[in-house]
Amino acid sequence: PYCSLHLHLHVSENPYASGNIVSKDTAPGVIIASGVVGPELSSVNVSIFITSDAGNTWREVFQEEFSVFFLNQGGSLVAIRHTPLPIRHIWLSFDEGRNWDKYSFTSSPLYVDGVLGEPGEDILIMTIFGHFSHRSEWQLLKIDFWPIFERRCTSEDYITWQLHNEGEVCIMGMKRIFQKLRGNIRCVKARDQYISQMSDSCPCTEADFECDYGFERQVDGSCTSAFWFIPSASTRDCVTGDSFFNTTG
Repeated sequence: PYCSLHLHLHVSENPYASGNIVSKDTAPGVIIASGVVGPELSSVNVSIFITSDAGNTWREVFQEEFSVFFLNQGGSLVAIRHTPLPIRHIWLSFDEGRNWDKYSFTSSPLYVDGVLGEPGEDILIMTIFGHFSHRSEWQLLKIDFWPIFERRCTSEDYITWQLHNEGEVCIMGMKRIFQKLRGNIRCVKARDQYISQMSDSCPCTEADFECDYGFERQVDGSCTSAFWFIPSASTRDCVTGDSFFNTTG
């Protein structure tokens, strides 16, 4: 009871940094967030967490703050350490953050101030800006990820994934099935290969209905009148021989 995952949700002071809770429509089920595990929300010992099933389960991927970006239209992830110290490496993941490969993007360590552009388009280019020393001017470094990928994606590179809430597939009355990229597939997603979705309505259940005015839902699902409501006190102008409908709750 004193150990939960608490996620940070606040606006970054750096407009070029990745948000604290990030998702992308072309990467269904994948959510990236920073937070802490413990009894309460805290700004110390912050880690990076990723879920692949829309928040049902989470896993810790970095035990310090990173900025994580979607690449290849959500098919890959890029992580940059969020630190005031100069860095020279980035991390890439092709399986939704389960495994990471480390790459050097500069020969001289760079104080990173931010990332320009929205990674994920066809060009597969990310621009990092910063400075090599506190006295130097800003530097722009363009990283072209094309050589890392092997080929264009095909239909065999995708699997189906069903959205669920702790096993319950009917969410707000709908079943939703998505196509998502297989893990560890180094293929480039084309612009016309945005995620496809199939939806189907679920049969209505008791949980889809509210109790009538003056009635309250009970543990067994039934609706009984509240302590302040007297159903028989409803006044009706009724002529002898006529009838009217009265609520059952």
